[in-house]
Amino acid sequence: MAYVNMYGMLHAAKRNHYAVPAFNIVNELSARAVVNTAISLKAPVILQTSVSTVKHIGPAALIGFLKEIAHRAPTPVAVHLDHCTDIALAKHCIDLGWTSVMIDASMQPIEENIRITRSIVEYAHPFDVTVEGELGAIAGAEDNIVVSNQDAFLASVEGSVLFVQQTGVDAFAPAVGTAHGQYKSEPKLDFQRFQEIQEKVETPLVVHGGTGLSDEVFRKFISLGAAKINISTALKIAYCSGMRSFVIDNPENTNPLSLDANAEQTIAAMCREIFELFSACNQA
Repeated sequence: MAYVNMYGMLHAAKRNHYAVPAFNIVNELSARAVVNTAISLKAPVILQTSVSTVKHIGPAALIGFLKEIAHRAPTPVAVHLDHCTDIALAKHCIDLGWTSVMIDASMQPIEENIRITRSIVEYAHPFDVTVEGELGAIAGAEDNIVVSNQDAFLASVEGSVLFVQQTGVDAFAPAVGTAHGQYKSEPKLDFQRFQEIQEKVETPLVVHGGTGLSDEVFRKFISLGAAKINISTALKIAYCSGMRSFVIDNPENTNPLSLDANAEQTIAAMCREIFELFSACNQA
């Protein structure tokens, strides 16, 4: 059960009206905090890796310790490559053992987006690897992808149906007004568009830009069928605040393991809140 792709967990989430959180981990410490919290709550979880994290640690080294953490878990754990625009890197991660990848060609015209995404689906499925695709442009910055508010645009219902049908993706992220990073103002979210897309496609839907949304907004998206919700900035904030608070409270402590333990506890507390909010506890 432990090391799986996203297919089973997302369809179960959609069917049973909860969402699986996808946490953008940055190293072994953060991955361990996420998975240990999932185990304690008997929840499925997605360890999400950004392209910058993959390149910083190295693909082989990163998947090496993520596989070990996942295989030890009694709960379902998927390892997912997030927002990859590099076809060669996406294929390399599939070859190394990622169980899921997102190819992001959303800034291309829809015909090119479909072609690129379908090519990754065709490459990934023989390896039993799931693929996520995106339509529309989500504002904000995610790794090296920066989209201004002026350049952001929403996914159309008709285009979404066409995209899902012609690509064969296993998870679909339509742009409906969320943004990457921290929100500087109240986002204008198109719940009606999200609901219409959900009603017309069987593929589980994904919400990007989760950090900073209210509990009410999260619950609304889940009630409308969101099966995967990405949490990236919140984990980074928890990580850094955990380290910062330890240094401030313990200025004479020079044991790095104590510093790490406090950061891990802070990440775990944040994750617990998300699992509970998404109704993912006891779903493994």
